[in-house]
Amino acid sequence: MLDLSKYQSIGSALKDALEVFANETCLIEADRERENHRLTYREFGDRAMPVAAALQRARFTANGRAAIVMTNQSRWLIAAYAIFYSGGVLVPLDYKLTPDEHWQLLRHSNASVLVTEYPIWRQLCAAQSRANTTELKTIFVTDAPANADLAGATRWEELSGAGSPQPEFRARARSDVATIVYSSGTGGRPKGCLLTHENYLEQCIALTSRYPFAPGMRYLSILPTNHAIDFMVGFFGPFICGAAVVHLRTLRPEYVREAFAKYKITYVSLVPLVLKNLQKGLQERFAALAPGKRKMFDALVAMNKAMTKSHPRLWLSRRLLKQVHEVFGGELRAIIVGGAFTEPETLQFFYDLGIPVANGYGLTETVVAVTVNDLKPFRADTVGKPLPGMEVRVVNPDAQGIGEVIVRSK
Repeated sequence: MLDLSKYQSIGSALKDALEVFANETCLIEADRERENHRLTYREFGDRAMPVAAALQRARFTANGRAAIVMTNQSRWLIAAYAIFYSGGVLVPLDYKLTPDEHWQLLRHSNASVLVTEYPIWRQLCAAQSRANTTELKTIFVTDAPANADLAGATRWEELSGAGSPQPEFRARARSDVATIVYSSGTGGRPKGCLLTHENYLEQCIALTSRYPFAPGMRYLSILPTNHAIDFMVGFFGPFICGAAVVHLRTLRPEYVREAFAKYKITYVSLVPLVLKNLQKGLQERFAALAPGKRKMFDALVAMNKAMTKSHPRLWLSRRLLKQVHEVFGGELRAIIVGGAFTEPETLQFFYDLGIPVANGYGLTETVVAVTVNDLKPFRADTVGKPLPGMEVRVVNPDAQGIGEVIVRSK
């Protein structure tokens, strides 16, 4: 892992990571049975430089704002790196928003650049709200048909560094804004959170101290990359450690299940609803076992539970419950869950199988996490301890200890 205390920005850390881990696989993009891309760190950088060069030819300036509206795929991360390389501020927008909502946030963020997919761009062009003024000057569109009218946008596939000078790496300071992330919290209109390079660097140091990445490890990206969790643990965190990210272009359950075993996944982040559905599927499988096999299985689960009470022993759990762990590829270290309340019974269910779930609490304003369960020991009724550098207090608690949670960095 890179020593992030020595870096000033996301861009500078990623730039060095591409050199340090040049021959390691950094990104795998799969769509059902087909694998679209498998890129090394060097190849990833080679694909990003033409995008950075095109941005700079279009007079995209340091501190300029560039929005990405795309589904999970390799070009999302390539575009983000090109933006950071050029000194820009990234505005990651949820592709599931309506066209009117997209235009509203594009105007509000003052984005001068948009990177998006052709189906999304077509919907944006058809929206009446497009008639209102925005700061957009440069639009890159992927996967457009040959005869499509792009309404002034540029095809991603036509971006080329051939004959162009190497784009300039533009340094940023830790206190500079790195992203504007829109979040509506528990309701209301989305608000743009201004997050600095230092916010991301320090959060990454804290998270990887609890759940480290390394070359050869693989993270399965299921949550949208614009989401704070997936941006950190599905892009920045793995990349500065030399690990690989696996993007699925489909979220059909059967292909998600296959991905665990096919790619030997090390970590995955899920929302509680998906984790609950995964629990339900496993419980149905266990219930279908013949009585004798079910009795033996329950005994092995009880043995694993007793022998991992103080802390996880993955090597032991993988031996006792081999068939369960093979379903998950045999390399899964932890499932990361957050974003909403997770029932303690669900967390305990997976831990008893030897699959730790790192339950956490956080908010967009803190980049990702405030607290995460460190599993020392495992407790199903908690969101864990504050991460290094975080201070958490409950003010004005009532008789049950319930009050307002306040958070600050130390």
